[in-house]
Amino acid sequence: MTLQAFITLAILVEVATGIVKTVISQFNLTLYDWVDQAISLAFSTLIAVAGRVDFFSIVNQIIPVDFNLPKALGIMLSALVLSRGSNAIHDLFKRLNPPAENQMRLW
Repeated sequence: MTLQAFITLAILVEVATGIVKTVISQFNLTLYDWVDQAISLAFSTLIAVAGRVDFFSIVNQIIPVDFNLPKALGIMLSALVLSRGSNAIHDLFKRLNPPAENQMRLW
């Protein structure tokens, strides 16, 4: 896996999280601050485990540093990095695309 693929997965997690939050908000439910992070972490864990995504092996391809982590720990830590990375992408999208008046925000 490449760094570009990892960033693409972070974008996918952010889009899926946004869709779920939009659906939940249509039912007039109150979303606490931690709910979006929990949704993002759930999607990230699902993707990291299903795809065996190991962020630290990606970093090892760029910078020759041997993290020497067990594969399962690398995947679980990668899910954390992926979920937080999707949050950073969300913040970037929010700054690049501010909503106009009376316009629904997609991000």
